[in-house]
Amino acid sequence: MASGLKAVLFDLDGTLIHSLPDLVAAVNRLLASEGRRPLSDEAVKSMVGDGAGTLVTKALMATGGMSGSDVAPFLARFLADYEPRSAETTTVWPGVFETLARLKAAGLALAVCTNKPSRATAEVLAALDLARYFDLVVGADDAPAIKPDPAHVTCILDRLGVRADQAVMVGDSANDILSARAAGLRSIALSFGYAHGPVDELGADLVIDDFRELVAILIN
Repeated sequence: MASGLKAVLFDLDGTLIHSLPDLVAAVNRLLASEGRRPLSDEAVKSMVGDGAGTLVTKALMATGGMSGSDVAPFLARFLADYEPRSAETTTVWPGVFETLARLKAAGLALAVCTNKPSRATAEVLAALDLARYFDLVVGADDAPAIKPDPAHVTCILDRLGVRADQAVMVGDSANDILSARAAGLRSIALSFGYAHGPVDELGADLVIDDFRELVAILIN
């Protein structure tokens, strides 16, 4: 896969970081403020990946529905609470730091392609000391559309100045693999992220069990 490679695009939640504990805590704080029951880790995990608005909508619908049809007021409250607390218990997956350092040292351009809101993304990357590895970060607010729409991927390629056949997507969910395929990129899926189903059925070109495997695949 390394032949002609110039850029690597990474999903964030479930791919670079284990952010589920902070997401669960924020969701349950919102629900508690509405007098709702809390959701389990697995329940929230099944709602992650399609952006914060979808997460909040699904959480509300799972606990009694929304009062009205507009998620915006609930989303604003969720983000105001989550963003400053988005890295309280979030951790970086094993092997991420050394792998990113190796890929960057090899001259590859690195980018984050995430459906997470941009402010929360910046908070997490800074708090976990990950921001320094990336040439470009494109969150939900910075893209013309979010994954699985290929526009999220192609806007990154355009800004990096690389072709689809010179880039690869690394992710953990169907949205990552679908957006990569639609944009013409090769893809690598992680077996340990937040996929909503069997990872080997996502359609990625490769599935890996350890983040450090990327070094041998991409630059050796």
